[in-house]
Amino acid sequence: MKKLYLDTKHSIYRATSVLFIIQLFGALGAGFFFVIQNLFQTYHVFGLTGAENEPTLWFVLFWTTDFFFIALAIIVSYLIAGLPAIAPSMALSVYFAHFSAPATDAENMYRCFFATPQNYAQSTTIGYMGYLIMAVSLALLIKLLYAGWSNLKPIIGRKVDSLFAKLRKVIKIIPADLQGLTVIEGVDLIVLILIIPVASAASVFMLIKYGIEIPYAALAEGLTEVLTALSETNVILMSVLMGLMVGFDLIGPASLAAFSVATNAYLATGNAQLMTIYSVCFITVGWSSFFGIFCCKIFKKGKTDTDDMNLATTGPINAFFENIKLTTAFSMPLACRSPLTVIPGLMTGSAIGGLLTALFGIVNTAYTDGSLPRYATGNYTYGNVDYTYAELFKSGEIYMSFTLPLRSGDWLHCRLPLFVIILVSAFLGGIVTMLLKHGEYRFLSARGCYCETTGDLVLEMREHGKKLAAQLKGQ
Repeated sequence: MKKLYLDTKHSIYRATSVLFIIQLFGALGAGFFFVIQNLFQTYHVFGLTGAENEPTLWFVLFWTTDFFFIALAIIVSYLIAGLPAIAPSMALSVYFAHFSAPATDAENMYRCFFATPQNYAQSTTIGYMGYLIMAVSLALLIKLLYAGWSNLKPIIGRKVDSLFAKLRKVIKIIPADLQGLTVIEGVDLIVLILIIPVASAASVFMLIKYGIEIPYAALAEGLTEVLTALSETNVILMSVLMGLMVGFDLIGPASLAAFSVATNAYLATGNAQLMTIYSVCFITVGWSSFFGIFCCKIFKKGKTDTDDMNLATTGPINAFFENIKLTTAFSMPLACRSPLTVIPGLMTGSAIGGLLTALFGIVNTAYTDGSLPRYATGNYTYGNVDYTYAELFKSGEIYMSFTLPLRSGDWLHCRLPLFVIILVSAFLGGIVTMLLKHGEYRFLSARGCYCETTGDLVLEMREHGKKLAAQLKGQ
């Protein structure tokens, strides 16, 4: 069991390192268009014939970050159980993401896929950790069933041999050299490719559907009611609960339930306080990951590798380019590596951020005084249309609010105080992560179960390039 645990842990670490490259592809690719369009005001980099076509390239690049959990499920399953896990993991992950839709133009592609995919609530009903649980459960089940079938075949073969020996006394045409194991291996194609993967997929589907998705939906609905009631009676307590919900699943039902409460309050009454609190909670998550790994390095507590730092630093870097979605997105693979140490840190930082924002009564007045930056033509839409944030919220847009506290509103009473609150809260969340990581390291090391990693994708890519060059030179 110890070896199985360590092998599984190594596979998860490897998968999240691969995911870093996948997410970085989307971030850098889309960032290229962002810089060209916003800084140089050039919207037809490749000289495309239609204004609606080039944004499509922008969105396609970003798909890798929006649906990284599908890649997570496939890669983790493959690394743990090999080829038999690819098809069932793809089927399950796509089913729970449910992002398919007819071909559409760039503007509708953005609306349907990039920011709020059609049935976006469906794609996040199990949260990002749900996809990890699904992938690991599926792969381990396939792996154990494969091993069990391999061990069972000789036993069944011997029983078939005994049956053949008895039948030969009556039926003379049965070949003397026909062995039971040979007969059993004749059905390997059916058992190994059809029965085991399909049975595993069906079992894991039931586990995720009735063990995570349905209870999760009930939890989110209950939390929505509690949060709505608290927003009217006790904003301080509500802000803490909102932070815990956001830090727990980031894009899952709990976080989206908190978002719906904030946007509903804004749309119904024009009160932007809850929206400001939610935005701070969400932004803090990305920085909490960074400070968690940073503190481990500085105070020499716990164990981290270079890829941990790659994941942790890439998120905050994106914050400077006003992409708060990616600030948080890079925290998810890091949390997948060590959920019991990272997620509590994210929840702590997010809850403190919400609490401090509520205590100081900070509200981003740009939501209501008309100074809020609009989502302008040329970035993500075409046709001379500028959408107000109220319009975006009504249509279900969830990303536009996340950058606003730090790039809009009054400097003295909004931007600077929120910047300090986010850094302080994230640092405290990072301290929690560091302490938990150190405790985990000591606990697992004492039992010989600590998974030692030395991942460095930059070095690996460099060596891979050298290897390919040597192969080509050899040809």
